[in-house]
Amino acid sequence: MDNSKSEIYNTKKGKVTLVGFGPGDPDLLTLGGERAIANAHIIFYDDLIDSTFLDRYTAEKVYVGKRCHRHSHEQDEINRLMVEAAHAQKNVVRLKGGDPMIFGHGGEEIKFLRNNGIEVKVIPGISTGTAVAALTQVPLTHRGISSSVAFITGHRPDLSLPNADTLVCYMAGSTIHRIAIQAIAEGRKHETPVMLVHNVSHADQKEFFSTLEALSVGDETYPTPIIIVIGDVVNLRNQDEESEEDIFDIIEKEFSGNLGGTHLNWGI
Repeated sequence: MDNSKSEIYNTKKGKVTLVGFGPGDPDLLTLGGERAIANAHIIFYDDLIDSTFLDRYTAEKVYVGKRCHRHSHEQDEINRLMVEAAHAQKNVVRLKGGDPMIFGHGGEEIKFLRNNGIEVKVIPGISTGTAVAALTQVPLTHRGISSSVAFITGHRPDLSLPNADTLVCYMAGSTIHRIAIQAIAEGRKHETPVMLVHNVSHADQKEFFSTLEALSVGDETYPTPIIIVIGDVVNLRNQDEESEEDIFDIIEKEFSGNLGGTHLNWGI
């Protein structure tokens, strides 16, 4: 073998693809994300990802998940493992819940990999903060109610809430009491509705409803992982049902008037 060609070959590196898995349901994984997983030699995957879904792929799987106070690997170690795999000419997938670039350490990992001469690609995923709106049918923006939305993390010790009509709080299961107090202190109405959703997109997805006032004084705990939506858009969940009843009432009155007071039986 030509020595110059051998040297060039030995300097080749693999590449790393950051893939957003979405909120948890494999059906919400993008086609591009699935292709990257199928072509991977090794997959470093996060918590909240269905490991049984990965069983169909031949790549080596390494769990590097992090939950509150329970880190299987620290971020520095995850960075090192990806670089080592890429230097071994492996096609690496870093599989993350939600979207890699929204509270997913995506920026940190990209910087580290680039600084080590590794090619990086990012395939976006559906963030839990947007999935929660679709899967509960509670919009984050709505004409006349909310024209702005902010995504925040509940982990920051110096909590400061953005001035947005709707707040979506990630990783706030243990800090919702403090967030509610802060929101009221910053001028939000005590009766502002709050929706808390556990395991978004999973079969056991569960929704809880409250208000800032109730959360600020209560000590109820909620299952995690959980994502929290704060704002008047939450009221649309119940208003839709009320509006449907109002429509039936209006139609019945119209027909009753035209039919000489005949009562209509809707069969519901």
